[in-house]
Amino acid sequence: MLKRYAKAASHYICVMRRLLLLLFLCLGVTSHAQIVNVEAMRGLTGNEPGTHGVLDGSFYFGGTQALLLRLSTSANFRKTVGKESYYGIFSGNLSTRVGGEALLFEQYGFVHGRYNVEWSDEWTGELFFQWQSNKPMRIAQRFNFGGGPRYRAIDSKTVNFFVSPLIMYELDIESVTGIYESVFRMSTYMSLDLLLKEKYRWNTIAYYQPQIAEWDDVRVVINSRFSTPISPMLNLTVSGNLNYDAYPAGTDVPNFTYGINSGISWRF
Repeated sequence: MLKRYAKAASHYICVMRRLLLLLFLCLGVTSHAQIVNVEAMRGLTGNEPGTHGVLDGSFYFGGTQALLLRLSTSANFRKTVGKESYYGIFSGNLSTRVGGEALLFEQYGFVHGRYNVEWSDEWTGELFFQWQSNKPMRIAQRFNFGGGPRYRAIDSKTVNFFVSPLIMYELDIESVTGIYESVFRMSTYMSLDLLLKEKYRWNTIAYYQPQIAEWDDVRVVINSRFSTPISPMLNLTVSGNLNYDAYPAGTDVPNFTYGINSGISWRF
């Protein structure tokens, strides 16, 4: 009798492990859309003078009949000298099945550099470059270069609101066919940042990226992020995003993607 219960319990535990692992991997895949929320990522480093950064990482290795491996890491750096700021943002994810027939769930890489110079209390000039690769979304490589003004509409201790109408050049290489696409796009975003009770931070950002002269070719992302401190240098974060791409790479790639993430970030 005891052996029967033990066997049944072992079976249910294995099933639950598989379901939780599948949910974990699906959240990981859907959380990386074709638009990257740079404004939220660089906001992690704050706005104090000097050099600051945030490091994140995770590792998973396990399974039953097939072993599953997931690696995730990101780094955000900022250096501010006077009215000039330099940003470096790096992130990558890999989710795959190890042994037997390989199955790639996720392969994603991203590099972003940005230069800001303050023209006044309200206006800032921005220049940026970006490289991105996302195999499940069929992006072999994507290069972006652009710039423009950034306007601070609201500036207080608890509320900050920014509007930035940028212009960028995009070179896109599709991973299956190798087709090149070279276009100019707007990259307008609005950012609302709230500080609640001097420790809880809520950030919501909306990006709008239509192709110039082809306005039906548009990408949109809405991202919200909540963080609460658990120590002077550690924060617990929860974020969610909804993304739309009118013409994604390949007919098998969905127009809408969404995701929810939670984790811990270390700021220095």
